[in-house]
Amino acid sequence: MELIKLILDQAGGVAIAILLIMRIESKLDGLTNAVVQLSEAIRPPHN
Repeated sequence: MELIKLILDQAGGVAIAILLIMRIESKLDGLTNAVVQLSEAIRPPHN
């Protein structure tokens, strides 16, 4: 019984870590897009 509890605790920790990583990655994507848009707004495209 203790072993099952231990495994469930480990799985829960892993699931939480994965969720956090996914949330952070989506925030980083948004940040990257914002930086790209800003840099494009600051300097006009070279033709």
